[in-house]
Amino acid sequence: MSPLLEKILADVDRLEPSERLEVIARVIARLQQPDRPLPKNKLSRKELFGCLQGQVTMAADFNDPLNTSIL
Repeated sequence: MSPLLEKILADVDRLEPSERLEVIARVIARLQQPDRPLPKNKLSRKELFGCLQGQVTMAADFNDPLNTSIL
């Protein structure tokens, strides 16, 4: 049982009887629904490769040694 479901069931005792029935009905309805599959990527791997070309740049001094005097 998930921690969230355990918390809901523990807290449901504090509700009034009509509210308890509503909460339990919603939990049961949610558990009976099949999990929704994750959406598929709209771009294939081939289309995705290189999609940021020209949008990312590196500093000219990227490979220069770091200034260690700051540390």
